[in-house]
Amino acid sequence: MFAQLFRSTTLRATPVASVKASLPQVRSMTTVDRRRFEPATFTIRNGPVFHGKSFGANTNISGEAVFTTSLVGYPESLTDPSYRGQILVFTQPLIGNYGVPSAEKDTNGLLKYFESPNLQAAGVVVADVAEQYSHWTAVESLGEWCAREGVPAISGVDTRAIVTFLREQGSSLARITVGEEYDADEDEAFIDPEQINLVRQVSTKAPFHVSAANPECHVALIDCGVKENILR
Repeated sequence: MFAQLFRSTTLRATPVASVKASLPQVRSMTTVDRRRFEPATFTIRNGPVFHGKSFGANTNISGEAVFTTSLVGYPESLTDPSYRGQILVFTQPLIGNYGVPSAEKDTNGLLKYFESPNLQAAGVVVADVAEQYSHWTAVESLGEWCAREGVPAISGVDTRAIVTFLREQGSSLARITVGEEYDADEDEAFIDPEQINLVRQVSTKAPFHVSAANPECHVALIDCGVKENILR
């Protein structure tokens, strides 16, 4: 019986080209991306200095250094309005391996993959950034995204040492400098985001309406930097 079943079964081989075509495309960083990899420095006020490579915007920035332990979801974290004015340190060793998705919206007009329309973090710090990325929703690399949004990013630093310092000392003012060391004085070098009206920067500029599954449900919301998933 088993022999007859085996004889009646036809095995078909799938061409390698067809298999490759069905897989998500693996993209490398562009030449422009690679040119951004110049020396960069992450400096914590009254703390250690870390040297690495820039992979975002070629600009200097200062803000409050905080860290996140999220294993995935860096597009959501970086667009979270609560991180406005903060330099976000990722504890996950490798960041950027699935790229950055599009700004596609769902049927209710809410962003499917982001928490807000813009990259909110002032800067990005990672141990290692993926030079290749692959995901069916990806449209650009993490470095391309940061550069387009004007956000500096640094890789190749000891994020474990940074997190240890921040865990023991608490959130601290810090800065990312690209190229030559920032030569401004102490007050100019470290800008405290607490002295800035961040709510004005992240809140809505006009009233808006979001459709609900239950038309009889009416909820009023005061937007001080609401995330898309809270609205959803």
